[in-house]
Amino acid sequence: MDNSLIFFDRNGREHYCEAAIPSEKEGFFALLVKDGCLLLTYPPHYDVAEFPGGSCRRKENVRDCLFRKLYEETGLEIMLDRYEKAFEQVVRYFADDEPPEGTFYIYKQKFMLYDVSSFRFDVAQEKWKTPENGFAEWVAIDDVLQQKVKLNFFHEIALKALAE
Repeated sequence: MDNSLIFFDRNGREHYCEAAIPSEKEGFFALLVKDGCLLLTYPPHYDVAEFPGGSCRRKENVRDCLFRKLYEETGLEIMLDRYEKAFEQVVRYFADDEPPEGTFYIYKQKFMLYDVSSFRFDVAQEKWKTPENGFAEWVAIDDVLQQKVKLNFFHEIALKALAE
């Protein structure tokens, strides 16, 4: 099978794009670190954790995209400036949550690591409900690196690259 036809969903399962023409999109994701913890989000109807972020809207810059996505996915209103480290990848993504039967994307992703130690976030806070009806929580970085938390397939690749 031609590898260019293989796309992966958020769980890392293979899907084959034989009849569709993939769309292109670009997204930005924030890895917020404080006191040895990472902020994770859980989209509605999925048990896989992700870093807050996602696709930009037309004419939206990175900063505005992350502000919007952080609010939607965590309820936090935070404007981020300088990141510590970044990792970019272009992936073949199958969005199985898009009707009617999913959508295939060539997805350019940029993951940015931010130290938010100066912010007054309570990393001991219990998991909370978000404006998008998902959940967010602070999780120990070691637990994520040791795969005690099921992380989005592509986000796991980015985390490993940023942890090196």
